[in-house]
Order: sequence, then C-alpha cells, then structure tokens
Amino acid sequence: MKKQVTILLLFISHLSLWGQNNITTKTPCTNEMAYNEKGRWIKRADNLFTTTSKAEVFKRLDAMHQMVLEVYPDPVGVDAAWHRTNQNQFFASQVKIDQTRDGVMRKNEVNGVPIATYYYFAGFFSYTCDDSKTNIMRRGWPGEASSQVYVYVNSLNNYAAGSVDDGMTIGGRPVKMRASVRKNWKGHEMAYGDENSTREGSVLIHREGMLPYIPVTRKQYLDHSLEHLEEILNKTINDFNAIPVRSLEEQEAEKKKKLEKFQNDFGNDPKRLKSAVDYYLSGYQTEQQQRDERVNKAIKNKEDILKHYREELAKTTKEGLLASPAIIKVFHSPDAQLPIFYKESEGGQMLVNRKS
Repeated sequence: MKKQVTILLLFISHLSLWGQNNITTKTPCTNEMAYNEKGRWIKRADNLFTTTSKAEVFKRLDAMHQMVLEVYPDPVGVDAAWHRTNQNQFFASQVKIDQTRDGVMRKNEVNGVPIATYYYFAGFFSYTCDDSKTNIMRRGWPGEASSQVYVYVNSLNNYAAGSVDDGMTIGGRPVKMRASVRKNWKGHEMAYGDENSTREGSVLIHREGMLPYIPVTRKQYLDHSLEHLEEILNKTINDFNAIPVRSLEEQEAEKKKKLEKFQNDFGNDPKRLKSAVDYYLSGYQTEQQQRDERVNKAIKNKEDILKHYREELAKTTKEGLLASPAIIKVFHSPDAQLPIFYKESEGGQMLVNRKS
C-alpha cells in the first residue's frame, strides 16, 4: 500500500509541473498567438565554483545580464532563461604528451597562465501550440532553445575553438581554427562559423592592439602540412601493403567453385551462362591484384597531394606571402584540385595560436 501511495504522489507532482507549462487559450491556438504571447525571464541554477576575484566576477556577470535586460526587457513568444558560470582555468597552456603505465597516451596542460574564466548564458525558448490539444499552448521553458546569447570572459570558446585534426602545435601550444570574420560591429570584428549564414556570430572584445592570439603563418602551416601529410600518407600505403592475402591456390579453388556454380545454375541456358561467366571474369582480380591496386592509388594520391602543397609553398614564397595568416577551410584537404588557402569571405577560417 505504501508503494502505491508513493507512486500516486509522484504522478500528481508530474501532472502539476506539466500543467504549469501549459496555457489554456479561449480559441484554438495558432502560431501567431504563440509568437505574441507574453513570455517570462527565468533564472536558472548557476554553475559556480570557487575562483579568484569571485565577488568581482559575479558583479560583472550580473552587469552582463542587466545589459541583455535593457535590450530585451519583456520577452514575447519565448521564455528567456539565464544562468552564470565561473571556474579557474589556464590560458595559453602548452600540451605535454605522456604515457600511462598501461601504454595509453594522454595530453596534459602545462605552463598555462592561471585565470578566472566565466560566462553568461541566456537561452530563448519558443512558445508553441500543442498539436494534440486544440486550446493548449506550451510554454518554452524547459525545452530546446531557438536562440542563445553567450558572453565568455577570459576565454576564446566559440571564437577560436575549432580543432585541427592532427594536434598541430606552435611553441607547444595547440593551434585552433578561428571562425570567419566577415563583418564589423561598432569597430569590432564579427566571426561566423558557417560560411552560408550570418545569424550565428561571435564578437571578440579586447584591449586595443592586444589580440589574445597570434595568427599561424602560411609558412608554418605549409611546413607542418608537408611533414605531417607525408607521415600519414605513408602510413596509409603501409597499411594497404600489410593487408593479408590468401595463396593463389586457395583463390583459384574458390574461382573454380564459382564457375561450377554458374554451370549448375545456368547450364540449360547457354546465353545466361555465358553472360554470368563473362561478367564475373571481367571484374575478377586476385587478392594480390586488389591490394596492389589500392597501394598504387594511395601512392599516386600521396604524390598528387604533396606536389599540390609544394607548389603552393613555391607560389607563396614567390608572392612574398609566407608571413601572411593561414586561412583555410579544411585542415588537410584530401583533394589536390582544391585551393589550400581561402579568403574569409569565402568561408575560410584563420589558424591561430593562443598567446602566452
């Protein structure tokens, strides 16, 4: 009996919470009604940790919220939910690779600058009509945010957070990809991660003349790429060469069985038999031939890609652009026909190294 009472209480609680998230409309709910319904500002639980200058951090985070409130004091058609986060981190850390006793490689951050990082988040959760109930409108929170505002302090998250695929470092510090800068807002650069959209952007605010990162040069990128690409392409070739194959006798026996099966299946129809045998033999390769074909294609691919990067290095040297920022789309493009460097207006992203 006690178990039944407990379940009942939980069920009533669930219904109560569910009901608080609904609005009963006098007429059938429409999208226009949902878009124009008065919303709410909701304070979510903070993610707070003990940090240096904690009081000052909270003061600044609350000031950020006040600025957002001034811009959008009365939500319409959405619930606006916000919270604060703070933590101690290290900025511009070097990466040290070591190995555990079990032989597992791991990365450790060393020599970073200890700082307090913190951010403000506000998510906007749209009101919707309940498709299953004509006169019910659903509030936005809790749910999936349709828009968000993040303000990061002492952090390059969402601005220069793009990872490169091979762990490239300069001075021991990881190289990152910065989103494309394509607009200016009040003298500040607007960066966009999606080349086809200007809806989701980031603004970096910093002391004048003191960027928190250093652009990776074309020379640094090309020198690294030639060395790294040769290494990974050689590995691909070696992996293909290491593919085991059966003896020619085993493969010939399998081929003979296949031809005998065609004879059993189509022996009474010479035309179908010839068609099946011809088709099979036209595409037949021994496992050695298949392996050699993969190896030869990999060798040709390696030669084409390295030639592409060497030609770009020679061209960049001739044009005096070795010290120019490396702006790319793909960290190591597998297509020797595509450009290596792009403009940011074309969706290129600058490679950057965080300052010490």
